[in-house]
Amino acid sequence: MSGFSMLPDLHFTGGTAAWPDARRLPREGLAQALVESRNRTLAWLGAFGVTRKGWTVVRQYDANPPLWTLGSIAWHAEWWCLRGVRHLEQGGIRLPVASEPSLLDGADEWFDPERIGPDERWEIALPDVAVVKQYAAKVLDGLLRRIALLPDDDDATLYPFRRALYYEDVQGETVATLLQALEVAPVEPASIAPAMAVQSSGTLHFPGGNFTQGWQDADGFAWPDELPAQKIYVPAFEMDAALVTNAQFLEFVEDHGYEHPSYWSAAGRQWLMTQERSAPRYWARHAVSRSWVVSRFGTERTLNPDEPVRHVTLFEAQAWCVWAGRRLPQEVEWELAAAQNRGLQWGTLREWTATPYEPYLGFAAEPTDGEIIGRFGTHQAVRGVSFASPARLRHVRARTALLPEDDVSFVGFRTCAV
Repeated sequence: MSGFSMLPDLHFTGGTAAWPDARRLPREGLAQALVESRNRTLAWLGAFGVTRKGWTVVRQYDANPPLWTLGSIAWHAEWWCLRGVRHLEQGGIRLPVASEPSLLDGADEWFDPERIGPDERWEIALPDVAVVKQYAAKVLDGLLRRIALLPDDDDATLYPFRRALYYEDVQGETVATLLQALEVAPVEPASIAPAMAVQSSGTLHFPGGNFTQGWQDADGFAWPDELPAQKIYVPAFEMDAALVTNAQFLEFVEDHGYEHPSYWSAAGRQWLMTQERSAPRYWARHAVSRSWVVSRFGTERTLNPDEPVRHVTLFEAQAWCVWAGRRLPQEVEWELAAAQNRGLQWGTLREWTATPYEPYLGFAAEPTDGEIIGRFGTHQAVRGVSFASPARLRHVRARTALLPEDDVSFVGFRTCAV
């Protein structure tokens, strides 16, 4: 046996033990984190109520429906941890096959993200809310029982459970972005971070040199796209210590930056043609005072000049950089700066980089890496975490990928000297 008590339910609040490294959580810490992550997910989803009507929301083309998200979280964890997935060779291709059926009939057809695309997720008829919630609860209960019987804390033993945890953490944040897009406040107001004013301005100088990018430790958990570690020579560079603020971006807006094609890339100009946009998403002029206001989960607030600008596309970040005579950091520059820990302020928003999302040299794809592989070449590399992220997601090696036109995510940017 594992030597720790079974966690009693989804609202477990005990367990005061703290593990300093979230990527090396032992069995007991992992079990507690899985329960905490589910409580966090359900807290965000609580805004949709308990009936099917509340969960039937206006379609958002840059998000997933809430009920599908919960089902996908459960399906992903069940697939990785409970169904005895093995690989079969067919025509020289290794295909993952589950040895056990799902706890919910039809789950593979409904919730496997490789079987059902973004558009179909809004169109299919899913089971009732209570059914999906019960499925998610059964899967989590199965995970906790399985963890309690694991023989050891080896990385290979815990890998699928750690992967399930991080997947739910990320998906929970997408529910928060959906609430923002729908202008719906969370049930628990504490979920909304207070004003995130930039603490200081200025730039940091990095002399550059040889740097190892990616996960280089022999133990612990790493996502496939963080592997293998690669040595890169990074020229000297100068980077903002903090993210670009609303005040800084407002100067661009009031200088009619959205109306000057010369500031925008070809893809950016094409994006602008499909938008009626003269400021970032969720910005507007107050009807009476004509001052700038922003919408935060359905509440109109005066634009805080000292907060980092957020909900901007890659195109808007690039245009601001051209206007300001700056540039976005390369992904490796961001990682080097964060790893050296010399005053870089990060962790309030995810951050655009200048680097397309691609595999590291020597990347070896597994059949279960389809979602990751599908983003290579079409998405942009994004670094950091947001206020809606659990603290355990904060890691200097962690990568994220967003489509260039994504402005629903909690994403901002910082710049480097040209």
